[in-house]
Amino acid sequence: MMVNVYLPIVLAAVATLIRPTWAAVPLYGQCGGTGYSGDTQCVSGGTCVRLNEWYSQCQPGATTTTTPASTTSTSTSPVPPSTTPSLPSGPIVVLPLGDSITLGQGAPDGNSYRKELKDSLEHDGVVIDYIGSIKNGNMQDNENEGRAGQRIDQISGYATGPLAQKPQVVTLHAGTNDVFQNYDAANAPSRLMKLMDQIFSASPSATIIVSSIIALPSRQSAVDAYNTQIERLVKDRILKGERVVWVSMAAVVPSDLGDGIHPNTGGYVKMGNAFYGGWATARERGWLR
Repeated sequence: MMVNVYLPIVLAAVATLIRPTWAAVPLYGQCGGTGYSGDTQCVSGGTCVRLNEWYSQCQPGATTTTTPASTTSTSTSPVPPSTTPSLPSGPIVVLPLGDSITLGQGAPDGNSYRKELKDSLEHDGVVIDYIGSIKNGNMQDNENEGRAGQRIDQISGYATGPLAQKPQVVTLHAGTNDVFQNYDAANAPSRLMKLMDQIFSASPSATIIVSSIIALPSRQSAVDAYNTQIERLVKDRILKGERVVWVSMAAVVPSDLGDGIHPNTGGYVKMGNAFYGGWATARERGWLR
């Protein structure tokens, strides 16, 4: 009878000792927020920080932790040398740059992630002004440079015009069509780096908030390979002191896609929250208001 009494206790103790302790959420990935059901533990060196009701993000070396309404997490990522530039007054000029996902295809309102990002920043008292040669969406400030069906090299050509306006921030989500079309996929990360060089050449003081591309079930292994490579390359640039922020779009899962490629309304909200998290990181570094 003694064995029957103590065996469950022993087994529980063993289970506690062997429980996995790895962290699932990378730096700058989502770790919490209302409606979020993904992993909540950040990688070593990161802390899950509550940015708003809907989005918590793994940030490196953060001291403010959070237990958001459905998650918690941590994350680690390179932190560039500290810099404290003077911040200009007035609206912050933002160029949303990418493909049909930036345009807003797949959602009835056509606003993409842009409205969610703008609304979140306005809630903080930050006024932004979107620029771009295209207008799409039922929001008032609907300019963007989202080119449907275009690969990174093609997006680069379209970017020349709006970059001449020297945007202070570029939100960049590009590479989906390179992967979807299987167009020289091995060199797609290099093309993205060239596009980032082009942005800095046109607007040297810009901050680039660049994200992984969202899920693409029909080509997911290629998406994963691309995202792994660009994350490494982007973080190398961060370590060199460039005004770059990496944002993970891992929170956007296949169920958030309306047609298997483009996000539905909820998916775009997740994207907006992720870019808002990237903005918060740039703000902490003294680059943005």
